[in-house]
Amino acid sequence: MEKFDVPVALFLFKRIDKPLEIIKQLAKVAPARLYLLSDGGRTDDERRQVAECREAIERAITWECEIVRKYEAQNVGVYENIAGGAKWVLQQEPFAIFLEDDNLPEITFFQFCKELLARYEHDTRVLWICGTNYLKTYAPQDGSSYVFTKNMMPCGWASWASKFIPFYDGELGLWQDPYVRDRIRHEYAYEKLYYQDRYNVEYELDARAKTGRFYSWDYQMSFSIRAHNVYGIVPAYNQITNIGVDADSTHGGTSMEDVMTERFCGLPTRPMEFPLKHPKALLIDQPFEVAVAKIILHPKFFSLKSRLSRAIRKLLGIGKTESILGYFKSKIA
Repeated sequence: MEKFDVPVALFLFKRIDKPLEIIKQLAKVAPARLYLLSDGGRTDDERRQVAECREAIERAITWECEIVRKYEAQNVGVYENIAGGAKWVLQQEPFAIFLEDDNLPEITFFQFCKELLARYEHDTRVLWICGTNYLKTYAPQDGSSYVFTKNMMPCGWASWASKFIPFYDGELGLWQDPYVRDRIRHEYAYEKLYYQDRYNVEYELDARAKTGRFYSWDYQMSFSIRAHNVYGIVPAYNQITNIGVDADSTHGGTSMEDVMTERFCGLPTRPMEFPLKHPKALLIDQPFEVAVAKIILHPKFFSLKSRLSRAIRKLLGIGKTESILGYFKSKIA
C-alpha cells in the first residue's frame, strides 16, 4: 500500500473504543507519520485509563509508520492539549491533518485535505480546511466541491504552519481591542451568531481568570477567523461523524436528546467525488453561511430566560462561569 504523505495528528485522553475506530480508518490510508497527543489524567483512576488508552492505540497501529508522541504527565486541559498540541505539531511540519478522539473520518477526507493543502498553501486568505458540514450535504451555487466559510466547524481539520501559528489567537489578545470587538460584528452573515460568539469568548476569558485555564480551543478559532478576515473550506459532503456522545464527552454532549448535540453529532458522511471541482472565486456562499449559522446558534440563546440571566449577570457583576443562585446564596449566608 502506498503511504499517505500528509502527517496526521490524533488527540487522545481516556477513551479507548472511539479512537480505535479512527485508527481502523487511518489504517486504510496508512499515513507515513502519525502524531499521538495525549492529555494526562486528573485522578489515579484517570491516569490508569489514560495509560490503557495509549497502550491500546499504539497496539492497534498495524501499518508501518513513524509514531511521534506528545504524552502529558499531568492534566493540561482541552485547550492546551488541542491548541497547544496543534501548534507543537506545526512547529515540526509545514502542514498536518488533525482529528480528535471522536472524529470518525470518511476515507475521502484525507485525499480532500491533501489536494487542498497543496492548492491553497500560499493563499493567505485560507486558514484551514474543515471536514465537517453541518448541513450533511450541500450543492454550492457554482457547482463546486466545497465552499468557503467563516463559520466554525471544529471536527476534523487541516492547516498550515505558516498560517495557523500566526493567525490563531489562542490568548484572545485581539479581543482586548474595542475596535476589533466591534468590527468583527460586520463579518457575520447572520448577525445573531455574533452575540453568541461574543458571549462564548467572554466566558472563556472569565474561565481563565478564575481557573487559570481556558475551557476550550474552538471559540478562539472562531474569533481568529473573523479577526484576521480569513476563511475555512467546507466540503459539499460531510466528511466527519462525531461519535463521541457518551459519558466521557467533554464538549460533544452526553445524550442525543440535547438539541445542540443532535445538530452536531452523529451526522452521516458521504464520499467526496474526484476530481474536485474548484470555485472560480474566493467568495462566501451566502445561503450556506446563513443556514450553518442558524444551526450553530443555540435556540434558547435569545429566549426571555437567557436574556434575563445575562442582564442580571451584567447588572450585578456576576461572572459567566459563576452560578446566579450560588451568588445569591453567598450574599445571604
